[in-house]
Amino acid sequence: MSSVLDTAIIVGKEATYGTAAVGTRGYEGKADTWKREQEFLESTGFYAGRQAKRADRRVAINMGGGGSLELDVLNKGFGLVLQAMLGSVEGPTQIAATDAYTITAATTADDPADSFTVQTLRTDMSGAERAFTHEGAVMTSWSLSQEVGGFLVASMEFDFEDVQTATAAGTVSYPAATAPFDWTQVAVTIAGSPVDVMSFELNGDLALKTDRRFLRGSHLKKMPVRSGVPQFTGSMDMEFEDLTQYEAFVAGDPVAVVITYTGAAIDGENYEIVITLPAVQFTGESPEASLSDVPKQSIPFEVLWDGSAAAITITYTSTDTAL
Repeated sequence: MSSVLDTAIIVGKEATYGTAAVGTRGYEGKADTWKREQEFLESTGFYAGRQAKRADRRVAINMGGGGSLELDVLNKGFGLVLQAMLGSVEGPTQIAATDAYTITAATTADDPADSFTVQTLRTDMSGAERAFTHEGAVMTSWSLSQEVGGFLVASMEFDFEDVQTATAAGTVSYPAATAPFDWTQVAVTIAGSPVDVMSFELNGDLALKTDRRFLRGSHLKKMPVRSGVPQFTGSMDMEFEDLTQYEAFVAGDPVAVVITYTGAAIDGENYEIVITLPAVQFTGESPEASLSDVPKQSIPFEVLWDGSAAAITITYTSTDTAL
C-alpha cells in the first residue's frame, strides 16, 4: 500500500506552454504547497422569497494556481532548475576528456521562454496514490540561502496555468549517488578578496505578469511575460573586522561578489557551484556592537547590471550529461 513515503515531485520541461510534458526529473522537495485557485462568480438580484444566494447563480472558475519548490541543492540534477531561474543556459559541456560537465546559466533581457509540468504524487488515506499534474508552471521568483551548520537551500515560486488529476503518475527518476552542498564547502570573495561570512541569501524577483486572461472563450491564461525590471537582492552577515565593507556601502560603488562551492573530486575536477555577481551595491548597514556578542555587520545588497556581463552567472559542474 502506498504511504506518505511515496510522496514525490516530478518535473518535465514543456515544448508548448500549458501542454503537459513527461516528467524527467524527481526533486526532493521539503514541502507540498501546490494549490489550485478557484474563483466564484455570483449573480444576485431581487428575488422574492430568497433565503440565501441561489445555487444556480454561482459559477466556479478555475484560475490555475501557484506553488513552491524548496530543496537542498545537490551535486547532480540541478541544471533544469537553473534554466528556470536565470533563463539562459549553456551545456552540459564536457571538461576536456573527464567525466565532469559544466552547465552555465545566466540572466538575460528576454522574457522567460521555458515552462514546466510539475506533478505532485500524494497518497490519500485509503493508500491510493493520486497524481496532481500542474501544467504551464513558470518560475516567478527564487532564492538561494546558506547558513553555518546547514546546506545550500534553493526556494522557488511558480505560477501554473492549470492542474489535472486524470493524468497518470509519472515514473520518478532521481540522480544516483548524490550529495548536498554544505556550509563547509563554500568560500566568498568581495572585490577579489576572501571574506568570512556567517550566512548569505540571494533573491530573484523575475517581474512577471501572471494574470494574462482574456475574453476568448476559455479560463486558461497566456504564458507570463516580463512586465517590469527584474530585481535581485540579498544579504550577507559577518563579523565587523574592519571598515572595508562599511566604506564600500558609504561610497556606493559596485563591487564583484563571487560565491564558490567546491565538492568532491570528479576525475581531476570537482563538483562545483560558482555564483558570480559582477556588480553588487551594498545598501546598508552600519556595524553593530553588543554586550553579549562580538561586533557584527549585516550587509544587504542589490545586484546591478554593469552593461556588459550578465548580472548573475551560475556555473554548475557535475557528472550530468543532460539538464
